[in-house]
Amino acid sequence: MKINKTKLIAYCGMIALLASLIVGLLGFSYSTKEMDNIKNQLLKKNVENNINLTMKYINNSYGTLTQGDGTLLDSNGNSIEGRFGVVDTVLEDLGDKSSIFVKVNDDFKRISTNIMSEENERAIGTFLGTDHNAYQTVMNGELYIGEAEILGESYYTAYRPIKDRNNNIIGLLFVGTPTRILDNIIKVHDARMSKINILIIVLRAISLGSLIALASASVRDRELNSAKPHISEELFDIPE
Repeated sequence: MKINKTKLIAYCGMIALLASLIVGLLGFSYSTKEMDNIKNQLLKKNVENNINLTMKYINNSYGTLTQGDGTLLDSNGNSIEGRFGVVDTVLEDLGDKSSIFVKVNDDFKRISTNIMSEENERAIGTFLGTDHNAYQTVMNGELYIGEAEILGESYYTAYRPIKDRNNNIIGLLFVGTPTRILDNIIKVHDARMSKINILIIVLRAISLGSLIALASASVRDRELNSAKPHISEELFDIPE
């Protein structure tokens, strides 16, 4: 069977253009995922550093903490409940939300925080909750890191167990770094990439349409030419 070269070239061109459209869309998706990965790595590193720094603030201000009757005691035996010097310093220096919890039975109660309610009151006396995502990890004595929403704003959070000299868990330290700045950077990046990809898709679609039209016209011309009757030159020979 004879293969029409024009049709073959047209089909190959269409396949190549469709493939380039798909690759372009996949490239945009991959770029977005990479930006999210970079954001998460930066936030994870930042929140790890900040919670370690906050623990140093606690040690410098209160000394070694011990568990009292439903509270945590500083090195002088005084309760730190309702004392906000450390958490307010964290907010001022690092821009982070932070809370200090005391372990009460199987849960953790907030005794110092810079998180303010809509009524402009500190969220003292509230509990972490045993169904919290961080609960099981900190109960195992490990650092928990994950995203969370606080008062309608997105944060990258860390929860670190507070232990006594015997390595018993007596409390919990929380630090939350706002993701707003990096989220906005990613939104701007995605918006720009979307515009670029839309332009590329439009140009490729125009190219694809033009190629199809050109190929169709070429095939039609060939078919018309082949359909014309062949007139022998002998009919026009004039006898001498």
